[in-house]
Amino acid sequence: MKDPLKSRNKKKNSRVGAIISIIVAVIAVGIVASVFSQQLHGLVASSPSHKAIAKKKKPKQPPPLPKHILLPVTPQSQSPQLPNGAEVTTLSMMLSAVHHPVSKMVLAKKIHVDPTKEVIKHYTTSSGKKVYQITKWGDPNMGYVGSMYKSGKGYGVYHGPLLTLLNKVWPKHGVDLTNHSFSSILAAVGRRHPVEIWTTLNFQPTNFWISWTSPEGKFVGTPEENAALIVGYNKSKGLVYVDNPGNGTLQKVSLTPLEKSWKQLGSQAVTVTATVPVPKSPAKSKHTKSTKTAKSHSG
Repeated sequence: MKDPLKSRNKKKNSRVGAIISIIVAVIAVGIVASVFSQQLHGLVASSPSHKAIAKKKKPKQPPPLPKHILLPVTPQSQSPQLPNGAEVTTLSMMLSAVHHPVSKMVLAKKIHVDPTKEVIKHYTTSSGKKVYQITKWGDPNMGYVGSMYKSGKGYGVYHGPLLTLLNKVWPKHGVDLTNHSFSSILAAVGRRHPVEIWTTLNFQPTNFWISWTSPEGKFVGTPEENAALIVGYNKSKGLVYVDNPGNGTLQKVSLTPLEKSWKQLGSQAVTVTATVPVPKSPAKSKHTKSTKTAKSHSG
């Protein structure tokens, strides 16, 4: 005879097992659905929409540089007021070209001057020739060395103090291109930024070097030190156009010797953020049109 209690317990246990199996199955299905949902969401989120793609635009490429350019910059002469003022005269040319004129005389007064006095040693050579040697003077990296106003009494000033002066008379507009490549200097000119460079009097490499002691240490320089403004170039002919403050004229000089002399002087260059405006093409005025109309009526 079957035990009714055992039969009842078996049914109860099978019912509980079935319920547990259902719960486990539901939980498993929920987990799988959740993982799938997350993966699907991530997949949708990571794939860019057509609208987002449509909004992305390629950055504009700058226009190609011209192979030949000559900016309309009026040359200035440092003479007669500043026989040793090539650097500030060149800066004045550059500022005038971008329609922010500051006179060379104002710039000469505002430039920082190295206060170190010149010390000269005089002696006679074995052949009886009397010569002299500068033994102590200032450093053009600190300020103007000597005097801009007295011929033969000044050396010059380098890009650091000149850039400080530029940003003083026109804040946040000075750009230092020192130690950049010469091709980048010409590229700036091609984008209508005139560039002041340090070179020699004849725009060619020099062998004339002298030295003296400054408060900052030994300084080596050349009496042929000069500054000029690059205002154009012709790549096919290997020419660079410079406004020379020494004689106040526009000159065509050979690119290669100029670059070599520029490197000898420390690859110094300064420009401005502003550009030389593009000249407007002459347009027919209303007065011209009315004159033509009057003539046609008078006929």
